[in-house]
Amino acid sequence: MKPYCETVAQMLLPTLRALIAKDLMEKYKLTQEEVASKLGLTQSAISQYRRELRGSKIKMIEKDKVITDEIENFASRIASGEFNTLTALDAFCNICKTVRKRKLMCDLHIKNFPELEKCTICFE
Repeated sequence: MKPYCETVAQMLLPTLRALIAKDLMEKYKLTQEEVASKLGLTQSAISQYRRELRGSKIKMIEKDKVITDEIENFASRIASGEFNTLTALDAFCNICKTVRKRKLMCDLHIKNFPELEKCTICFE
């Protein structure tokens, strides 16, 4: 069985990074190199996010207004230089926690493991 965090690492984190990178490039006109530097990633990873070769598996994240607002806030704070590494990590973790609380990963997790249909771990 895959624990929730493994599903997050494989599917959610790339999706969040892709959405943050997109926001930074489109709204703040940062280059792929600048985005990579601010997110601690490589330029090639940002390129793959941009071309939807990575981070495009969970489309429902883009449709959730609460999450997109958090992503936009995160991108704004990254672009302004307001974050240090510790505050950025904390804010990124809070986005994941919000995804869990909003039950956005449940269907995906249950699809892979039907026996988890009555799982409530994410809501605790």
